[in-house]
Amino acid sequence: MIKPSSRQDRIVAALRLRGTARVAELAIEFGVSHVTMRRDVEALARSERVVRSHGVVRLRPDSRRSATGPLSGTVAMVAPGRSAYFAEIVQGARAAAAERGLAWKFMACDEDESAGATLHRAMTTANLVGSLLSPRWRLPLNTEAEEAAWALSAPTAPPSVLVERLATSGSALARVDAVCTDHTHGVILALRHLCARGHRRILLAARDDSPTARTIRDTFAAQLGKMHLPVVAEPLLSSAGAGRNPDDPVPHLPTIVRSTKATAVLAHSDVDAVNLVQQLHSAGLQVPNDVSVVAYDDVIAGVGGLELTTVAPPKQEIGRTALALLQDRIEVGGAVRHVELLPQLRDRGSTQTV
Repeated sequence: MIKPSSRQDRIVAALRLRGTARVAELAIEFGVSHVTMRRDVEALARSERVVRSHGVVRLRPDSRRSATGPLSGTVAMVAPGRSAYFAEIVQGARAAAAERGLAWKFMACDEDESAGATLHRAMTTANLVGSLLSPRWRLPLNTEAEEAAWALSAPTAPPSVLVERLATSGSALARVDAVCTDHTHGVILALRHLCARGHRRILLAARDDSPTARTIRDTFAAQLGKMHLPVVAEPLLSSAGAGRNPDDPVPHLPTIVRSTKATAVLAHSDVDAVNLVQQLHSAGLQVPNDVSVVAYDDVIAGVGGLELTTVAPPKQEIGRTALALLQDRIEVGGAVRHVELLPQLRDRGSTQTV
């Protein structure tokens, strides 16, 4: 039997990664009754390690101190500036920094700026204690990753965490803490959802201009074989991306749906998914009556009159976890951690049984 004190230490460790959690969810996760978990939380609150209110518990901002006192200074985050997806991640990280009393500075990645240049720009921040980094990496990881690793290995480089990015295993950049969504799991969620409704001819509409898009494309191809699904078509590029000739025509989704007799589409991102659904409707194909659609990202797919079933990465939680990893790296050190958080599937009725 696990001692209460040991379990309480594990609760604190979980909160370091998440920032906040519901007592009911912690009880399920730790396999104890709600009453037992509430007692643990009350004990932690009495010892001033956590703060609790209305069924929610969070780590006390001053519960972790370094040898020289509370962590202070500025955290810089570098991420794409015109991305609604990353805006939610930034929001989570900024809130976590504020809870810890840390100053905050956001730097948008310029469209044509290299990863190394972006990192060097972040390092000029006054009183910088650490950075959260989400390089664009439009091309497959190669020279950009090497350049980023070189920048982070400089003697003046602050502790850093890669956010919604994972470096290639065995590379120099893999020695940096990282947190991202388990997009492989997300694709599996979408395919299982569609297969459970009888779909076997499933199209993928995805770009190839980001690490997330490439992971989704690779996972989709691999899972078709594992699930014994036919290869209906090569992944459709919803717009020009890295590795694609911009002069080539963009595939017309309704034409592909009809020629392949596809009954469902997985579309990344959901911004593109909305545009693709409009294409389908203009061609006389209704969602979900004629074609089921699952969108990936959940940024705008649940807004307005057109609600799409989505794979929803835990975007704000990614930001909070990144800040917690950074704090641990600064104050504790230890082994490098690569943390993957699971997305959820949100069924809003854009799929049906065939």
